[in-house]
Amino acid sequence: MKDKFRARTVDSSDSTRGPETDEALRRDAEARETAWRAEMLAKFRREKASPDFIYAFEKTGDFVTSENRDDWSAKELKEWDRLLQEYHRRTAMEGRLIDLCFRLHHESGRSAIGRQRRFAASEFGIAVLSAHEQGISSFAVEQIFRESWLDVVVRRSRAADSEWEPTDHHRFDYVDRASVRNVLNQLRDDLPEQRLPVSTGAAVEKLIAKIEAARATDGSWFGKPPAPGVEGERENAVVIDEINHAIFHCGQVGIPEDVIESMLLRSWIRMLIFNEHEDERVFHILDKYWEQVHATFQIRMAGYSGLLVQ
Repeated sequence: MKDKFRARTVDSSDSTRGPETDEALRRDAEARETAWRAEMLAKFRREKASPDFIYAFEKTGDFVTSENRDDWSAKELKEWDRLLQEYHRRTAMEGRLIDLCFRLHHESGRSAIGRQRRFAASEFGIAVLSAHEQGISSFAVEQIFRESWLDVVVRRSRAADSEWEPTDHHRFDYVDRASVRNVLNQLRDDLPEQRLPVSTGAAVEKLIAKIEAARATDGSWFGKPPAPGVEGERENAVVIDEINHAIFHCGQVGIPEDVIESMLLRSWIRMLIFNEHEDERVFHILDKYWEQVHATFQIRMAGYSGLLVQ
């Protein structure tokens, strides 16, 4: 298959070109190899190949199937099977980490609002876990959480029966997203320096150590870059479905919209801190004082949503 692809992509003028340097030939071969891998990867994803298969292909550029297994040496098969096992170990570890990250560690859950927050946070954690298991970029997850949160906020100023139209890429053009992002920057800079203590309990410190160790692992899912072009659009569509499913579940059990909005904001900030490699303690300080954090964002968004902030 590689040979067929290369033959298809070779410039027809090759036969008339003069001698090329070894370096130029090497670069040309690498470019064609990269293009072939990209085409095959897109094909495997369109055909919904298993994530462990895709992982092993990305690592090796090879693909072992039941039909061609006899064509590979014992050494090559051993490496392929090792990569499949590595994928499952890593997925299990990162899945446990996602679960830990999305729990509300500073919410007792005894009050009605506490239980509602826990339920919503759990549902959004499940959405992230599902995206992770499908190999979706963590940046795609962050982006859709942000847009889902914005949609819930600004819908308050629109017709009650209006629906989210994720294919409308200009629906938030009137929102000054840079200034919204700056709210987080300001909170990050100010909260530890004012009345909020930086110290955390022993249990949270242990959790932070686990998260930071996992994030430091080479090739960690956290901070995985978005796919380009059509593949990126596919990733976004998958995340939209997962988050919409979580929102639907919340609505079914009677979670109020303001709680959903609050936990969507929390989920976006959670992913943003991962992707930007922020200090993990920043998130836990924000999470511990979530009421103040959420109120600050509400004040910033009041002009877009029509909220009456107390």
